[in-house]
Amino acid sequence: MRKLILLIILLVVVVYYFPDSRTMVGEWTRPLWTPLLRWDARQEMAQVANDAVNEEIRNGKLPDQRRWSQWLDYRYAMDEMKKDPWGSTYQLKVWADSVAVVSYGPDRLRGTADDFQVSAPRQRSRR
Repeated sequence: MRKLILLIILLVVVVYYFPDSRTMVGEWTRPLWTPLLRWDARQEMAQVANDAVNEEIRNGKLPDQRRWSQWLDYRYAMDEMKKDPWGSTYQLKVWADSVAVVSYGPDRLRGTADDFQVSAPRQRSRR
């Protein structure tokens, strides 16, 4: 355990002292922190999806997809709930029985293998 702590301290010193090494260290440690970022994003996305469903329960309609960014701005004061860890705004997908909040992942490109989404069931009332 001491060796691991020493290694982490050494990496912090190297990154701080040699700014050019930041890119190299970032690429080297990416497999370690990307899963943590995805896990954290999934937690945020689940909250946003549930809030969108609750909006439908309260007002009778989901947030408008064309005004999704405005709804996020109105609903959340902090950017962390509006954007994924890579800086892209979360997107909304709607189906008859559920909604999904979508992240385009680390590459920030739509329709690639690193995209992921979190769904929440819609609670439609029968009239």
